[in-house]
Amino acid sequence: MKRNAMFSLLFVVLAMFLLVAGCSSDDGSTGGSTENDNNTGEGDSGEEHDDSGLPPMTDEEITLTFGSWLTGEMNTYLAEKFMEKYPNIKVEVIEASGDLGWNDFLTNLASDGDLPDVFWYNGNLDVAIRNMWLGDFTEYFEADPETDRLLDTLVDVGYFDGERKLAAASAQFPFAVFLDENLFEQQNVEMPSPDWTYSEMLDLIEEMTIPEQGIYGVNMGTNLVTMAPIVNEDAYGEFGWDGERFDMTGEWADSVTKRAEFVRNGNHAPFGGTDEAEAAFGDRDIWAAETGKVAIHFDAFWTIGQFKLDAFTDKGINFVPYPVPRGDNAETLNKPAYVDLSSISPVTEHPREAYELMKFMGWGREGWEHRLEAFRSLTYDNGERVFNHPEGLPLLKDEELWEELRKLLPEGHYYDDYLERVKHPISLGGRVLPGFDWFLDEVYFGGEYGNVEDAVMNGEVNAHDVAGELTDLLNSYHQKSLDELFY
Repeated sequence: MKRNAMFSLLFVVLAMFLLVAGCSSDDGSTGGSTENDNNTGEGDSGEEHDDSGLPPMTDEEITLTFGSWLTGEMNTYLAEKFMEKYPNIKVEVIEASGDLGWNDFLTNLASDGDLPDVFWYNGNLDVAIRNMWLGDFTEYFEADPETDRLLDTLVDVGYFDGERKLAAASAQFPFAVFLDENLFEQQNVEMPSPDWTYSEMLDLIEEMTIPEQGIYGVNMGTNLVTMAPIVNEDAYGEFGWDGERFDMTGEWADSVTKRAEFVRNGNHAPFGGTDEAEAAFGDRDIWAAETGKVAIHFDAFWTIGQFKLDAFTDKGINFVPYPVPRGDNAETLNKPAYVDLSSISPVTEHPREAYELMKFMGWGREGWEHRLEAFRSLTYDNGERVFNHPEGLPLLKDEELWEELRKLLPEGHYYDDYLERVKHPISLGGRVLPGFDWFLDEVYFGGEYGNVEDAVMNGEVNAHDVAGELTDLLNSYHQKSLDELFY
């Protein structure tokens, strides 16, 4: 089926869903953002709204399917807790099989007509768009008082046309900048404030590059190109996304140029698998962060636990987490993060109940209370703990949840400082911005310039010279993706 035809079909499916939901309302509204709205939604018994403003859950015996990339033990544990709360609802957990990635697995399920009632996707949004996976749950989300407790920067995530809610944040892993405290002490360089600025970080990278001792200022797992527009331009996405359009002519161009300079000038550790890595570390395949020769390492929240393993501490490496620094003239506290999203099937027979399951398994407070307990106590049959480190951070403005999670992390003020400053997560582009990964595949990494970042690093392209052209192309890809989804 051609792409335009597929999206036409999706529009019809979503329109039918909205029509059915709207017809069940006394006033004909498909919205429902007030507690006095009598819209009962599809799949319930026709009772009035409960005190929350949401339609009541069905008391019929039903089955919902759920799939995510979460640890299988966590999926099962949370599903059991949901079924304890709603004994009439059976939850079947769907897990990826074989060597397929999660999105490829979902594609196969959808092709067989078996897309789960509730599912997560953790990569390219256009895969979900092109495969017609996204159901509309606007009326439930906007009537749900718990929505107001979401972290501010996550509320609008999933409104791809500004009006309809087709996805919601389900997990977040903020970026982290790790500093080897021991290396800083050895070089008599003061550790920065947790409220450090972007320019301070760049200066420290240069200061902590000490060629005569084989010490490198930085190793980048995550990238300046992602950080800079978000923190320096107060952007709401990569490549200068301001909520309406992209602009790569400012911080993107500056940051990709700075990264290239760091690589060429020897501030950046050698890349793995190269002769330079073998010459520097005696092992061409070792992870640079594991050598004890890297002062600052860019990564994400999940690496906190890894850096406390013996492989690092036995070498005298003491990486501590810092938030991505604030832009020098920033007006927001926005920070880049890996944000995964969830949705409900557009043809689920039980959208109200699917919404509740989606929330429970994702951002909802009650689900997170159980999640924290799983982090603390869940074990395998042999008695070993399932989790040595939390899978992600809360998505709500709920200090009790954050305080309980803090107890699961190592001691020390660095972790307090970090958690306090990562509560305005901004998702990476491909997860929430239609057309972004499509652009990356066809233009940014595989277009006229090959890999644009490598072309800049090798001196083949001046980032500022091509930024305008890339901006126009990216905005075009975004609009084309929106057009195919909604029109």
